Amino acid sequence: MTKKKVVTIFLFILMVLVPILSGCSTKAANLNSQPTASGQEQKSKPDKLTPIKVAIVSNTTSFLPLYVADKKGIFEKYNLKVNLSKIEGGVLALRGLQAGDFQFIASLAESTMTSVAEGANMKIIGSLSNQTLYSVFVSPEIKSIEDLKGKAAAVLQPGNGVDIVMRWWLKKHGLEPDKDIRMISAGATPARLAALRNGQVQVTILQPPNDINGEQAGMKRLVNLSDELNSYNHTVITTSGPVIQNQPEVARAFMAATAEAIAFIKDPANRKEAIQIGIDDLGNDEEITTKSLDFIIKSFPVDAKINVEGIKWAINAVKESGSIKNDLQLEKVIDERFYAKR
Repeated sequence: MTKKKVVTIFLFILMVLVPILSGCSTKAANLNSQPTASGQEQKSKPDKLTPIKVAIVSNTTSFLPLYVADKKGIFEKYNLKVNLSKIEGGVLALRGLQAGDFQFIASLAESTMTSVAEGANMKIIGSLSNQTLYSVFVSPEIKSIEDLKGKAAAVLQPGNGVDIVMRWWLKKHGLEPDKDIRMISAGATPARLAALRNGQVQVTILQPPNDINGEQAGMKRLVNLSDELNSYNHTVITTSGPVIQNQPEVARAFMAATAEAIAFIKDPANRKEAIQIGIDDLGNDEEITTKSLDFIIKSFPVDAKINVEGIKWAINAVKESGSIKNDLQLEKVIDERFYAKR
């Protein structure tokens, strides 16, 4: 074989192998990425440790997965350095999200819907509890729902999720809010419980752990709302348009870490440690934390997925309450592209 033929064969082999080897190298380099519909690569987490701020609107057990993800180093596993900030009420949290002070908030879905309807650039991307955790509590002298006519109900503020659910329940049982029963804006859950205990109101809705505090104070659990409200998202994860557009890998990482924390809590082998984290970060004693976790654990959704039917119910409830005037489409409210890939 002549030297010229050898060179020709070598060049042909090289032309065949180089694209193959290059493709293998590219595939190996992108194991932590997901392909988009357009063929571009999606990062599953930031390339380096990225600081983010998360607003939590109350000190209740539904937020336990976020504290577990923080304490167990799960956020850092996904290159997130998370600052969990306790904010009094969803309105302030939503304002902070719009202003860029927070990258994520954990709050009631109804508040996010109202903001979106008013033009806010944000979407719900996950859920921390995919059923209602509310119970209707009444003062001891109330024996039946009919006894509430002419009395007062405590809500957080008009248009808030607590207000919307309270109004829905009253109407369901034949009581017209603002006519048959006075609606009092009493503030966050501890303040509503205090108003009930002091006799300022005769009914409110509470969630763990404040429902247990209510029972210990002699208040009566009249109804567990999960028996009447089948589709709901008690606590949702909302992020801003700029995060979705400019930092989608941060949203994917946050959702993956949250999903892993939920799986940790649901594992019976981790029960004692999860309870201890709840005691340390939620500020309740062991009895209250344990009872609250037992009540809520089934509501933690696998992979922090949204109960879509619950979102549809909430959109309709917000419309019926008059908090939004125009039609609000589901796709304007939720974005399910950020769930952890399995």
